[in-house]
Amino acid sequence: MILITGSTGKVGQQVISALQAAKTPFTALARSDASARELTARGVRGVRGDLSDPASMRQALRGVTRLFLLSSGVDPHAAEAPVIGVAREAGVQRIVKLSALGSHADATNSFLRGHARAERLLEDSGLEWTSVRPTFFMQNWLVYNAPAIRAGQPVYSNTGQSRLAWIDTRDIADVVAVALTADEHVGRILDLTGPEALSYTQVAERIGKGLHRTVQHVPVSDRAAYTAMAAGMPAAYAFALTTLNQAVRRGIAETTTDTVELVTGRPARTMDAFLSEHLGEFHG
Repeated sequence: MILITGSTGKVGQQVISALQAAKTPFTALARSDASARELTARGVRGVRGDLSDPASMRQALRGVTRLFLLSSGVDPHAAEAPVIGVAREAGVQRIVKLSALGSHADATNSFLRGHARAERLLEDSGLEWTSVRPTFFMQNWLVYNAPAIRAGQPVYSNTGQSRLAWIDTRDIADVVAVALTADEHVGRILDLTGPEALSYTQVAERIGKGLHRTVQHVPVSDRAAYTAMAAGMPAAYAFALTTLNQAVRRGIAETTTDTVELVTGRPARTMDAFLSEHLGEFHG
């Protein structure tokens, strides 16, 4: 049996859709009553548990042989290390971990450093493993930038004019589904990107073209980005996002790969296709 964590997030929801389409049996972890209700509405069998509660994870992992491991927070290692230990004790055979492109033990960013430490722990666990390392999600434009665009406001970021090889979360999910169910990618790190690297300015211009009006991206300083984000989220998380965009300015996200096609047999979705599909969500 497969257990999906992060089941109601941007990637987890798509992993569920991919497994449902393939008619692959699985269960999904629900951290709250609201998450359990959301899973039930999708016809998904949920089990209650929380990555931060080892006792609940022991219960959730009963009978599970393959685990999709996805955590949130500024330090993935702190969140995932206890789960890897519990999974090994529970008899889980394989873990497919959602990591991040550019993860490195010496990274200045806590996300990337924590993912690298968790990857190393997983590699040394004796379990079968695959690390899936996507770049920035196309869907982030819907979550974080669409409200401003609908209101006729600019999009702000501290990425400068650096380019990012944006990826659709559905492509990530399709790769995860293969890694969970097939054997050829055990022991591999899979770097996932879309087919084209585009700056925030370039994406904003394409949205504007579709809307027949100007959509502006305004590059801002690290301090301005941090101050704005810290007003609406924990300071540690705002700092982590700010330093992640510093890494973008150093070119961490600009390289493209064909790994989606290597794993799934079809090319990754393009930004143009994504924007065409979701253009209505940017309309005011």
